[in-house]
Amino acid sequence: MILLILFLFVALAFISLMFLDKQAYVIGGVIGFVGIILSVGLITANMANHFGMETKVTTHKSVMYSATNSKGYGVLLYQPVGTSGKENVYIYRQHEQDQKPTIVKPDLTMTTNRQAIAGNQAYRVTKDTCYVYKNDFWKLMFNIAGNDGELKKRQVTYQLPQNWIALTTQQAKTLQAKITPKTDEEKATLAQQQEALAELAQSDPDQAGIKQVQQIKATLNI
Repeated sequence: MILLILFLFVALAFISLMFLDKQAYVIGGVIGFVGIILSVGLITANMANHFGMETKVTTHKSVMYSATNSKGYGVLLYQPVGTSGKENVYIYRQHEQDQKPTIVKPDLTMTTNRQAIAGNQAYRVTKDTCYVYKNDFWKLMFNIAGNDGELKKRQVTYQLPQNWIALTTQQAKTLQAKITPKTDEEKATLAQQQEALAELAQSDPDQAGIKQVQQIKATLNI
């Protein structure tokens, strides 16, 4: 609508300059040029500062599944990116039956963090802040720009219970090397630990998962 209004003011200014007498020319020209300036100003304000819009926050919470084939506990993998160390690529599964994990890369609108929670299920909580028009009038005026619902920022929180652990991809590789038994004694010790965990998992699977996470942290000294 704003473009149509701008076109009408341009047409008014052109007609006033070309075809009207002096008195009508002045009045029509002033109205036309003022209208053009106001229209361009409103378009610029909408595009640059989201004039006529407000922010709306929506939250989506989804279940996460382990990025690895670990049994009894969950693993959220991440890999720091950039030089600041503040943002990470995260790896997990969206569905339990997924063959390939989901890889989530950060962008300029996204910030991420991890949060410890109670329970035994991990979640990915996404909070989107978007620009939406304040009312139908402003939407009618500017929606030709297609910016209704434009994302301003996204906050992603990975909520992990005690039977989950967050590991860098390098830590995951190191863990695999450290838990692989190299001697008969280490093999026997590992077998005993696995047997004890299997018994615990029968009676209290959550506690068995927590115990495995504790063992991993001790092994990696984290």
